[in-house]
Amino acid sequence: MTTAQTQTQNRSETTERNSSATTVLGFAVIGLLVAGTVGMLKAMSMESGIDVLLCLLGSVAAFGAVYYIYFGRL
Repeated sequence: MTTAQTQTQNRSETTERNSSATTVLGFAVIGLLVAGTVGMLKAMSMESGIDVLLCLLGSVAAFGAVYYIYFGRL
């Protein structure tokens, strides 16, 4: 195998890994956004203050994780 063929093969393997990692990361972000939204909606119907606080903290953590995934690597 020549050097050019090896480089082409390495680039295609890297591209495949990169695209699958991006797909998984996209699903993780969607899951975190859904979890944060559900947490905020459930907090509106809770009666106890501590329950509301914990739900809202979980929502903030979920949205913070999304922020970190997208903007933390700048």
